[in-house]
Amino acid sequence: FLFSAVEIRCLFISIAKTSGSNAADRRGATPFNIESKMSEEDPLIIDETKDDNGHGTVTNDANGQDGAVTNGAGKKLFAPSASFVDHYSLEAPSDEIKFRSQSVRVFCNGTQQFQIIEEEDKTAVDRDLEGDTTGKTKKTTLKARVSSDGSSGLSVLRGAYTLVTVLMMGFLLIFALQVLLFLFVSLVTEGGLTSKQSLNYGHLFGSVLSIPIFVYGLASALTMATEFVVDTWQGHSFFRSVLRIPPVIIDWAAFLAFLGIPLSVMLFHMWTGDNTSTETGWWESTAMVWFGSIAIAFAIFCFVVFVVEVWGAMELLSHHPDYELLDFGLGNIGKFLKRAILLRQLHSYSAVRNRTFYLEGANTLPGVNESYDQSDVADHEFVDESVSLYSRLMVKYAEPDNGSGRQFFTEYETPKRQFNIEDVLDREVFVTDATWNLEKFYCRRSKARTVLVVNGPSKVYPRQMWSSLICAALGTVLTVLFVAAFLRWGGASIPLVIILTVLFIYFNRESARQIYSLYDSYRDTISNNATDDPNDSEAIYQVTETHRLTRPSNLTCWVLFGCELFFLFVFPLWMLYDVGNNAIAVLFLILGAFSGCRYYFNAPVVLTELGSLDLLDGDFIRTKSVAEKNEETAAIAAENDWREKNRLAKIVGHISQGSRRDAWVGVIGTFVMIFLFLFLSAFAGGSNSGAEQTTDNILKDFRYVPQNGTFHYPTCALTEDFAIPEADRSGTSSSALADYAYMASIAYTAPESMPSVLDAWFGEDVVFDNTELVEEFRSGREESAVHFKLLTFPNNPDFAVVSIRGTNNGWDMISDAQLWSASVLAQAVRALLPVGEVWDPILVNLVEMIGILQSASLRKVAFYVSTSAFVEWLRDEKKVFPSLRITGHSLGVSQSVVANQMEPLFSCSISYISLSLDQGGLAMISGAQTQTPAVGLSGPNTIITRKTLEPPVTVENLNKYTFNIIPDRDPVPMIDDPAKNVQHIACLAPANNFIDCHTSIRSLCDIQYTCGSGDRPTLCDCALYYGYPEPEAIGDRTFQEACGVKDEL
Repeated sequence: FLFSAVEIRCLFISIAKTSGSNAADRRGATPFNIESKMSEEDPLIIDETKDDNGHGTVTNDANGQDGAVTNGAGKKLFAPSASFVDHYSLEAPSDEIKFRSQSVRVFCNGTQQFQIIEEEDKTAVDRDLEGDTTGKTKKTTLKARVSSDGSSGLSVLRGAYTLVTVLMMGFLLIFALQVLLFLFVSLVTEGGLTSKQSLNYGHLFGSVLSIPIFVYGLASALTMATEFVVDTWQGHSFFRSVLRIPPVIIDWAAFLAFLGIPLSVMLFHMWTGDNTSTETGWWESTAMVWFGSIAIAFAIFCFVVFVVEVWGAMELLSHHPDYELLDFGLGNIGKFLKRAILLRQLHSYSAVRNRTFYLEGANTLPGVNESYDQSDVADHEFVDESVSLYSRLMVKYAEPDNGSGRQFFTEYETPKRQFNIEDVLDREVFVTDATWNLEKFYCRRSKARTVLVVNGPSKVYPRQMWSSLICAALGTVLTVLFVAAFLRWGGASIPLVIILTVLFIYFNRESARQIYSLYDSYRDTISNNATDDPNDSEAIYQVTETHRLTRPSNLTCWVLFGCELFFLFVFPLWMLYDVGNNAIAVLFLILGAFSGCRYYFNAPVVLTELGSLDLLDGDFIRTKSVAEKNEETAAIAAENDWREKNRLAKIVGHISQGSRRDAWVGVIGTFVMIFLFLFLSAFAGGSNSGAEQTTDNILKDFRYVPQNGTFHYPTCALTEDFAIPEADRSGTSSSALADYAYMASIAYTAPESMPSVLDAWFGEDVVFDNTELVEEFRSGREESAVHFKLLTFPNNPDFAVVSIRGTNNGWDMISDAQLWSASVLAQAVRALLPVGEVWDPILVNLVEMIGILQSASLRKVAFYVSTSAFVEWLRDEKKVFPSLRITGHSLGVSQSVVANQMEPLFSCSISYISLSLDQGGLAMISGAQTQTPAVGLSGPNTIITRKTLEPPVTVENLNKYTFNIIPDRDPVPMIDDPAKNVQHIACLAPANNFIDCHTSIRSLCDIQYTCGSGDRPTLCDCALYYGYPEPEAIGDRTFQEACGVKDEL
């Protein structure tokens, strides 16, 4: 610390001396009595004498060349002979530094600097001194080098910043998925699709029609979040170029948001000693403030990008050659809106044709707006032409333009070129022998303008080209084999694997065709130019050209715009408000407003019409009538024009278009399809009230005896107050863990099968299914989809068990997801982050904030509301069962079996799989809310979700009143973080069938095998289906006789 302080002091003294020295030169005095002259060997020149404008003077060199800048001492600065023009694809404008004998041009990209040094050719200078080249112009050389101004400290600091932004982006993704989920949940619960209700078609179609805006808006937000994360790691270079304010202000604002404010909060809490509470410690407060400040910075980032993108689109529209020139003003807003809408509709509803082909042996760079469709170097043998079904229909029914304006669609006499963004942004990637890379070439972007050099000094060698082709073919084959192997590993039959693999190959056949077309173009280029000059460079590059075949009339454009406005915005907004979910409706309104502006004032659409950024000259924010009066003003104008093009090119390339946006649209669209599939499956499946069960598999004359010398589960008997009362009143059973697993499993049983199922396990008349109290509770309340059973024990009237079934029909499977989907996604984000556990204190709060999307009606129909109300009703109103317990299993699986094989216990009479994702979790939620002991079997946990419940539950109550049985590799108990009381048990399911670890009967078998069956019966299923040894016989029957197993089995 002292060393750093000394360094800082010396730095300030040095700055003061330099500043004082320069000031003294101007005053004719020298402060500190220190001379300000520099060493003759120092290449930096101090401007001791300046002209009237404060600049060095310009003189001619010895050869009559002007442009050499001199200082007051008459010493010349180096005058570069090469002139550089910055392309708008650069991260930042280059800087030029002039020294006595060199000129350095610096290009920055993050912490990397690419430097071009121009200096005099030393060899030429030496010859000149000897008199060999007198009178000749001196030569200069260009030297390129790469340097870095980064450091490990900077990397650590930016890494910390980036981790917080990734956390923020992760929760933005969670928010987006929760919006879509709650949209469908609200449709289920409010649209008339729950039990015993009719379908509301208005709400149904309104919710479905709102999906496009949600997908577009949420995908755009996530694309901006991705760029925000990348920009944070790169030191806010993107934000600097987009927001035209001094970098000092941007960097200080970023420092406050990313470090200053959170660090101040942390220091305050640590200084005041706020470490007494485990719930609200100093780190929780710091992390929440840190997350909040980053979220605010991201909101500002999004708003700036939105404004610049729309503003750039308006400037391009003002220069559109098909319209008159427009100045920005309130009076012209209507004209801008008209142009934007018509151009957007023209782009969306015109019939287009795409052609992709290779140019063979081209010896010039691809032009920005040049068409190569009819070029001699185009490989017309392998032209990939695609015309969509919509375009084919439009071409078929469109008519030639008769000038009336009343036609819906007209056909172009000659197809009109529509430029693609890659061409407009003028970005090429060169593949030479030095830049070639096997993985990079294989994973290149399909739409990138890749220039493959095949002849000349930097050509790609044949071995490199063949390696690329072999890698591409091998990659395709390995992908097909991976798909087939994965399907087979997942248990798919061989015929199904073959069918799906063939379909995969069919839909990806274009990849093989592209490989061969590249090979053919390479072979033709090499053979046709074998005798050419080897120093002439020739290349192959892929060209994609789009031509518009038809266009909608202006009348058609306005009609389609009206339909879009009503059916995709007004009507869905109306239905969302009518359905009662105001939070989703307000979010839809905000997303619709911003997305509508970005959709119609769309810079990429305008650029595909113009084909270039040249019209974006910065005059839109200055004036078009004032000419540049001198060189300095022209230079400033040129820099402003470059910055306008640079920031719009970055926004278009990184956010409006590109792989990031496409990827997020794919992710959001995939989840929409999943939710829609569940919705339609539930609609087709209808409801069920449970399944009839058989007791043929229950063996009373067999038992499992724990092996000697092995540890049993410490909770095999739980505690005394959990044990099930025995029939003879002589004591209690020691197999309480197995009893609760059994009672959790039979929650799926139909009421008519309950007496035989209970008697077969507990003995006759020991346990009863008390349907009277359940019906009495339901009779005075609103219909609920959740099913539960009340098991009473006549030998102990104070003891009872509530067994929760969970869902009643397929609709409720979607409703279940509202409880735990946010916590599952939060866990995924935490797992992806390095040291993600440090964010545990704020995960609960972040999930709680996301829960505000739930309307009051959604909370009201949550299943735990009914189960908790039933427990409180028994305890407070009926005042019965002081020793009440709760149990439930999370996922019930009913399996169909092959004929002539023994049916598993609890198999259904029909072949289907019934899934319920919440029963064990509901039991533990109700237990914590009502302070009633609850035992869950494979239940999802509630630590992260606890504050989204109504009323919320505390960690203390979860630790005191809940107990969860967790099988190994069971995915459902991995949901949320567990409380303190858990029992992990084994699972013998195959590795490729880990879902089977969630089967309640498998868990019951493991408990009995490990703890011993005691005085309870055993099951045939344990040995027949789940891999456990046969139980020990205590009667005269063999296991094969008891379970009806044939000898060959």
